[in-house]
Amino acid sequence: MIYITGDTHGLIDFKKLRDYFENRYVSKSDILIILGDAGIVWSEKDCSIHRYGSLGPTVLYIDGNHENFTLLNRFPIVERFGAKVHFLDHNVFHVLRGEVLNINGASFLCLGGATSIDKARRIPGVSWWEEEHITEEDVEKALANVRRIGGKVDYVLTHCAPSAVVRSMFGFDKDADTEKLTQLQGQIAFGHWYFGHYHIDASRGRFRCFFNHISEIPIMKTGKRPVRQRLLTREYYASSPYLYHWKTGRRTNVTEEDLPEWFLESYSYRYWFYDLSGVKDVAYVGSPFDNHISKDSRVYLAYDGKHQKNEDQSPKDEKDWEIHTWRVHVAKVILGLEKYSPGLKLDSIKAQINLTYDQFNNGSMYFDGREVKYRPFPDVETPRYRQRWGKGIAQFAVYHGDRILSTFITKERAIEYAENYIAGNLRLALLSFSENEEDPYLRSYDTGHDLTKWVFVKAIEG
Repeated sequence: MIYITGDTHGLIDFKKLRDYFENRYVSKSDILIILGDAGIVWSEKDCSIHRYGSLGPTVLYIDGNHENFTLLNRFPIVERFGAKVHFLDHNVFHVLRGEVLNINGASFLCLGGATSIDKARRIPGVSWWEEEHITEEDVEKALANVRRIGGKVDYVLTHCAPSAVVRSMFGFDKDADTEKLTQLQGQIAFGHWYFGHYHIDASRGRFRCFFNHISEIPIMKTGKRPVRQRLLTREYYASSPYLYHWKTGRRTNVTEEDLPEWFLESYSYRYWFYDLSGVKDVAYVGSPFDNHISKDSRVYLAYDGKHQKNEDQSPKDEKDWEIHTWRVHVAKVILGLEKYSPGLKLDSIKAQINLTYDQFNNGSMYFDGREVKYRPFPDVETPRYRQRWGKGIAQFAVYHGDRILSTFITKERAIEYAENYIAGNLRLALLSFSENEEDPYLRSYDTGHDLTKWVFVKAIEG
């Protein structure tokens, strides 16, 4: 998938990117293109390369008029997508002027640059650079590269726009840079022309101006060779770049680079790759362990046939399902399925995932490694416990002495957790257990003659 947006100005307008990608599945196979004034490298102290690289997709941007060209030109020039780019980080690149990108079979002519209307208030070499202007050499380079591929491109990406477009769309006067683009426009054929600079979202015919809007171009990486296997694996310490068949363990002739975009990768003791396209049905089983709530919860995938599920969306027969995920964030899998198998109805699965999180945090929030959040899918109605929202959804707690280990919605899940906790704790030897519905401790596990070390299942009051 290719994403297009307008000016971001370092971190000033970065929030639109963060909010957009936060609730979507993206990977390095996805491409984000910023139409100038990215401001990712503004000064030696004000540099946002890491923040942009952490968004998820590969980031490509053309320059605008608000860029530190002195610093930008210090970065090494490499080739990516058939074009010369400045290498800022492993997934962040600045595209040089006049270059043509080839991304998933689509061609993009890139020609940054524009005139700063506020340059009189800026300081040369500090907040304004002469290199902002488009030169005759830039235009000639662009024309030569387009002619080399037959004189036509699918997309033209610029920061400002040709003079007639600027006048008709915004009523602005022409300048030297818009005139350079007029010169370019008259000598090439193109499908669409996208630009930024004017801080407005608008379109007219084949021309479109971007600022806050982020548009999706559904052109995806298809892989280098057909992949019949639905689940592949690669050993963590394997020196071979080739993947292995998940069931037979035999080496295939497929590498990770050969896989199409819609393969999701998870990492644990080995790498796993799950095909998220063409999925016909989904089931779900949540992990009973709070420290493995995401990575050890399982999403079952079926690519054909009808498969039976219980009311809680778990599979009636696990063997009837073709594969299930392991050690991969369950919310990430669901977002990926929305993207690559869009015909699926996933709200029931999302509700069950919400309930899995509820049982550990009383329905308030969860921690995803960066910040505390509410349920992974807060917009999906989860009706069984909705009336209890704000009063504590969990009904049972597991104690080790006076320490709460975790909280649960159902008594059965609490008992399952307590028994697994005891079995997995080498310091605890189960001597006996008792159960009494009238006692505040519904189930007590004797793990020694010191009562303060017993394990209890207790109903949560209120």
